[in-house]
Amino acid sequence: MIAISLKNYSISFQNTNILSDVSFDVKEGEIFTILGASGSGKSTILRSISSLENDYNGEINLGTCFLKENINSCATQNIGYIFQDYALFPHLNVQDNISFALKNKSKKEKENIVDKLLVQFDLIEHKYKQIHELSGGQQQRVSIARVIAYEPKILLLDEPFSNLDSLLRNKTRIWLKNLIKKLGLSAILVTHDKKEALSISDKIAIIQNKTIVQIGTPKELFFNPINKYVAQFLGAINELPKEILSDFDIQNSKNFEVIVRVNKTHITKEVNNFALKLIDISYCGDYYEISLQFMNYKDFSILVLVKNISNICINDTFYLNIKEKDLLFI
Repeated sequence: MIAISLKNYSISFQNTNILSDVSFDVKEGEIFTILGASGSGKSTILRSISSLENDYNGEINLGTCFLKENINSCATQNIGYIFQDYALFPHLNVQDNISFALKNKSKKEKENIVDKLLVQFDLIEHKYKQIHELSGGQQQRVSIARVIAYEPKILLLDEPFSNLDSLLRNKTRIWLKNLIKKLGLSAILVTHDKKEALSISDKIAIIQNKTIVQIGTPKELFFNPINKYVAQFLGAINELPKEILSDFDIQNSKNFEVIVRVNKTHITKEVNNFALKLIDISYCGDYYEISLQFMNYKDFSILVLVKNISNICINDTFYLNIKEKDLLFI
């Protein structure tokens, strides 16, 4: 069953078009990610779904309820919104921040719900702490606990991991994904981080040029990108000269561009038709990134990841070594 549906959604601010003709469905229990560059309008979609923005064209439906015409009767109270900055109350402690969402409950009911959430979110020892006494990850868990307290059916997440360091955001991402699935929520996540999108999502929508250009599962988008923008957004790529297809006896009647993922790009010393000159070596921690230029196709250069550079020098000659199954056509 469909939990959220956008049909031909468009929005402008001060005569500036932000998004045009955006359509997608989010099923019950599904994590749907909107992926796009900063400033592409991702958060504006969330604000419209939660009725914080109402000056748009098109339809937003919550289940079978048409939001724009039934803004007071649609189940907007079933929506939990987690903001990028957590939006916690600095003058309230952890317990009071969480119980703030429970205005219509008795004191005893509030205490029971809050204590249960404190245990579930590993916050019990921080119950009476002020917000400034918590780490970024703890503050985020308080923010999520406050939203979960009133048992929403829909969760909107606006760049929820952006203020966390890389180690903590990885742990929190896994924890939040499991929580959403355990509670059976329908969730929309907006992010510009490809790793977040690929790892947490059931479906991903890519925004480009003020609209959604492709929707699919993470694997569908990663292995079958509709264009170069989508391919690059989901992982580093190398563009290849189309002449390489002759080595694989592949006809390119539609004149597709040919790309290969960087992690599928390899080089060899065995001579073939695609000689490369090594032009740069960059140390990247547990691997090296080497840049090479095609000798016969000066407009094309590639990146290759290697573990060891003991037998590699600037201006060395190598040859491209890739497999047909790893080629992508766009």
